[in-house]
Amino acid sequence: MSFVGHIRDLAAARRELETRRLLVVGGAPDADRSAFLDAVAREVADEAGLPLYRFRVADAGERSGEAGRTPGEAADAVVEACRGVFVVHPCVVVVDGVPAGAADAVPTGTADGSLLAGLISAFAESESFLLVGSTDAREGASALPSDGCADGWALLTRAAVHCDRGDPRAAGPLLRRAVEAHQVAGDRRGEAWAVFLYGRMCRLRGRAEDARRLLHIARERFRAVGERPGEAWACGELARLATRSGAPDPDALAEARRLHERAGDRRGAAWAHLWWTVARADEPGFPWREEFTNVQGRFHEVSDRLGTAWTLHHHALTLARTDGTDGVGGTGGTGGTGERRREADRLFEGALALFEEADCPHGRAWTMLEYALRSPAHRFLNGEWAAEIRHVFHGIGDEAGEAWVDLAEAGPSPDGEPPYELACRYPTALLDTLGWTEAGEPLIPRAARDTQPEPRPGFPRPGDRDRPDDSRAHVRLTLLDDVPVPDVPARIALQVVPGPGHPWSTAPLPPLTARATSLGHAEIDPAHGVPADGAEFRFTPHRPGSHRLRFTVEDPATGTVLQQVEAEIDVVPSDPGPHRPTAPAPRPSARRA
Repeated sequence: MSFVGHIRDLAAARRELETRRLLVVGGAPDADRSAFLDAVAREVADEAGLPLYRFRVADAGERSGEAGRTPGEAADAVVEACRGVFVVHPCVVVVDGVPAGAADAVPTGTADGSLLAGLISAFAESESFLLVGSTDAREGASALPSDGCADGWALLTRAAVHCDRGDPRAAGPLLRRAVEAHQVAGDRRGEAWAVFLYGRMCRLRGRAEDARRLLHIARERFRAVGERPGEAWACGELARLATRSGAPDPDALAEARRLHERAGDRRGAAWAHLWWTVARADEPGFPWREEFTNVQGRFHEVSDRLGTAWTLHHHALTLARTDGTDGVGGTGGTGGTGERRREADRLFEGALALFEEADCPHGRAWTMLEYALRSPAHRFLNGEWAAEIRHVFHGIGDEAGEAWVDLAEAGPSPDGEPPYELACRYPTALLDTLGWTEAGEPLIPRAARDTQPEPRPGFPRPGDRDRPDDSRAHVRLTLLDDVPVPDVPARIALQVVPGPGHPWSTAPLPPLTARATSLGHAEIDPAHGVPADGAEFRFTPHRPGSHRLRFTVEDPATGTVLQQVEAEIDVVPSDPGPHRPTAPAPRPSARRA
């Protein structure tokens, strides 16, 4: 997104609009600003052959015969009117007269406000051009909130885009700021969406228990504020958690689809329909071709390129993996196989083009990988195919994706065991569903592309194979209070658990010392505990978000550090009263143990 703080060269503004499809202009008298916006819009519309539509926020109430609307209601009317325009076909849209604080819960002085966030969300997947004119934007204001001026809805929009792109790491800081912004504004609906996106982010990063806890909380908060679409999204994400174990839950996904349809959320219903179809696609006799076609039509109706891309991806994957017994391809012989392969290639190519247009490297990398595995001719055209795909995964920090590329290059291991980089990230049940073709190509579980899991703490490295796991002692941390909230102590128990082959398994634990350290804006006390006596710590965070704690277990007799572990705890906003936010502490560079 781009921002022009004042009227400037027409050609430069036009180039910026064509590059980013979004232009925000403010800091000028109404007549000058409106004339400038119209000139840019006319040039782009004439060259592209697109229709041009104009909206003024101040006129939104009069257009519908409701002149007494609040600014928030007028803003909603503009967003809904724009949805109706761009869904049908690409166009150029000018929305002028956007005041600071254009909707409820927008901090005073914010030029774009939640109206701009709503427009960004509405146009996120469209081919339309959007020009926005702000009546009282300050000179040199930034397009999206800076660290010092946070609009919670705009931050949530940015976080959701990062999750859609497959880069959940970038979403965390935005969500922490969004939670604080919504709390300051007293916006319980915004807080519920922030908690939901936290849960979604945790699911993407493979932190299933954290995701389940947060999504349950989000679902209850959506119910409390009557946010039916949010409740449906939370139910859908909870259902998708089951796929991580290799056992999807189609019934729960079907229920999420029904909830979306009751709420009138066509886009949400399309996504729930897709994941229901994916969950059942490998069932014998399931009409996957018909269902994928129906889902593609749903996404086309709401102009969702990303949803269409994933539909094509899974449709191609199903077509490439079937053996011809479903009747696709005509004869089921060699000619039928060739036709099936060509159709799968066309679908993979279509998905790849849409992922590139939607700027989704996660989907692009997975489509490149599956296309290469299912189409040998395509793979051999590029001798660096694996390096190219690995580079795309690396760009979003997806080490798990890189590990799947390594597996595709190396082929099945002689002992049948999965490589360490996969075994330390995925549940055994999911890896048990990994298959191989007669040609030695992996049939990667569908659920592998739903997450980007980090290595599990304490998982033995290859060099530790000669040391049986039962001969070692482990540190176990248990959160005794289910839902940590700001400024309320939460209890954490620390235990040293010796394996059955460890000397401490048959003798009392020595008087070890466990030292606790908070690496963020929180307090933890006492500073030391004795595991043999049942070490318990009280963790008091002072802001919502992700908090990192470090526990160091030492032998006081020798001064030796025996083990150091780090834990990450998600703190949800307190309900109902807002708290006064404080500046977040700098995030440590050390990775979670």
